[in-house]
Amino acid sequence: MKIRAPMIYVIVAVCCMADPGRAATKSLGSLRLAYSSISGAAVVTWLAVDKGLFAKNDLDVELIYVAGSQAMQSLLSGTTPIGIQGIEPVFRVNAQGNDTAMILGMVTKPPFSIIVRPEIKDYRELKGKPMGITRYGSATDLLLRLTLDKWGFKPEIDVPILQMGGVPPILSGLQSKRIFGGPLSLPTLAKAKQEGYRELADVADLVPEYQVAGVVTRRAFIKQHTEVVRGVVKAIAEAMAVFRSDPNSVKKVMKERLKIDDPLVIEETQKNYPRYMPNVPYPTRAGIAVIKAFLEKNEPALRQLSVDDQIDNQFVRELEQSGFFSSPYRAR
Repeated sequence: MKIRAPMIYVIVAVCCMADPGRAATKSLGSLRLAYSSISGAAVVTWLAVDKGLFAKNDLDVELIYVAGSQAMQSLLSGTTPIGIQGIEPVFRVNAQGNDTAMILGMVTKPPFSIIVRPEIKDYRELKGKPMGITRYGSATDLLLRLTLDKWGFKPEIDVPILQMGGVPPILSGLQSKRIFGGPLSLPTLAKAKQEGYRELADVADLVPEYQVAGVVTRRAFIKQHTEVVRGVVKAIAEAMAVFRSDPNSVKKVMKERLKIDDPLVIEETQKNYPRYMPNVPYPTRAGIAVIKAFLEKNEPALRQLSVDDQIDNQFVRELEQSGFFSSPYRAR
C-alpha cells in the first residue's frame, strides 16, 4: 500500500499576507484551511467537508495539505489562516512575538507506537542503533526523546536520531535498514505491523497526556472573524463525533481523500484512533505543559511563555455550555 499525500498547492496570496482576515468574507464565505500530516486528524477534517459540516455553518472550506513547518508559515502569512497542527510551532512563533493560539484539541493522547525492526526483541538492544523521526522539534522527536529518557538512554548519545521527513518515510527507513525504529502513528502504524515490524511500546502508556494536533489560528483572525472561527470549531467538533459513530464515512475518506487502499489499515485506523481524541475537545493543559518543559531545555526563549497563553478555550466552552457535547449522538 502506498500512502500518498494530496498535492501541495502553491498559493500566492499577497493580499492575505497584508491582512490575514481577508481569507474569509464578511458573510463567512470561503476559507482555506491547512492540515499538516496524513493522520487521523486529517480524516476528521475531511469528514467535516464531505459530511457538509462546514457548509452547515455557512463556510466554503478548501482543505490544503501543507507539510511540517511550512504549515505555520502558511498560517502566519494568511494564506491558510486556520490550520490543523501541533502546539510546538505555536510556542516557537509566539516566543518571537506572534499571536497564535490553539482553539480546539483534536488529539490529546499520543497516537504513536515505537516500532522497531523484527530482530529487536528488547528496548535495551537499541543502544547505538539509529532511530528515525519526522523532523527535529516535531512531536515524533519529542515523544521519542521522552521515551528514550524513560528507558534510561541519553538521546543522540546512546541512540542516534535521524530526520526522515515524515511518518511514512520512517517506515521506509525501517524497510531499507537505514534505521532500526521510530514512532509511527495510524495509518502507517497499521501498515508496519502488517509487514511484521515489532511494536516495542505504545507511547500513550509512557506519556499519557500530550497535545498532538489541534485547530490553530491567530488571535487577530479570531478578533476579526469570530463567526468564522466559531463555525470551524463547531464543524470540527461534530466531525470528531462522526469519526466515532460513522465508520463507513471514515473508511470512504481514507480511501478517496487520503488515497489509502489497504482495507486492514483502514479498519484498524477507524477502530483505534478515536481513543486518542477527547470527548470534549479542549486542548490538554497537562499535555502542553509536558511539551513546554521539554522544549525550554534547549529553547530558553520559551520559558517566558505560559501554557494558558498558547490556547483559547472560548469556542469549545461555548459549545459545552450549550449542551452540544451532551447529545447521545455526539457522546458516542
